[in-house]
Amino acid sequence: MAWHVCEVMKAGPSEDGTIYIALRDVGGAFSSRWFVAMNPVKKEILATALTAMSTGLTVDTSLSDTAEYSTLNRIYVRR
Repeated sequence: MAWHVCEVMKAGPSEDGTIYIALRDVGGAFSSRWFVAMNPVKKEILATALTAMSTGLTVDTSLSDTAEYSTLNRIYVRR
């Protein structure tokens, strides 16, 4: 797992209940890519992502990989 500082670009559920979060690494490691919220805390991850979007703040994210549709394990709003 690696930590990245990101902007949340998009966030929401699919019809099967999966939560998708589109992130952009502010350091340039990757541009806008979709990640899948870890299932046990997917609602909390969605709430945190929406908070970041509505406030314009960035997030610290723990990703299983930076490949598209990898797992988003943790997300924390940062100032």
